[in-house]
Amino acid sequence: MVRYGFIRTKEDIKFLVLYSMGFLDFPVSFESVVDICTWCDDGFSYFELQEAFYEMVETGHIERAPGEGEPLYRITAMGRETAELFETSLPYTVRESAQASALRVVRALRRDAAISTSVEPCADNDLVVELGLEEVFSIRMHVVSRAQASLLERRFRKNAEKIYHVLLDALTQNYEEEKEDDPAL
Repeated sequence: MVRYGFIRTKEDIKFLVLYSMGFLDFPVSFESVVDICTWCDDGFSYFELQEAFYEMVETGHIERAPGEGEPLYRITAMGRETAELFETSLPYTVRESAQASALRVVRALRRDAAISTSVEPCADNDLVVELGLEEVFSIRMHVVSRAQASLLERRFRKNAEKIYHVLLDALTQNYEEEKEDDPAL
């Protein structure tokens, strides 16, 4: 297999993972680590990353955070020390990409955590959908089906900020001036 990136050995992959996880202030899923690291370099495969990652869990460089649900991981003190010690063994461009990628993933995770949706049945063909952007705004709407509720939830999760701006624009618009300016009204 031809390798095109700078990261070629298992040790390089481990250093990249530790260096990248050093930018994270909270536990993340393995998928988030994959997202960060594979964005940085094309010299290794998913399976090589997976093997290196779980070896570091076994050696205590990375630990699973306590809790139920999806497993979340964080770097340990030993992992931080190792990352600092071997940081310069990673090429500068890879370090820069790792930092940018970690920040990108952190922003996305924080955004997703700030968005909430829920559906509550009231009666037959009457559901209340609540959509919220943490400490910014929330909306409660009645809908007539689970399919409609699901559509609203998906679109809100994808476009919460755009929806906020549209609502803000609609609520701050001066409708009285428009009515006076329009001779047809």
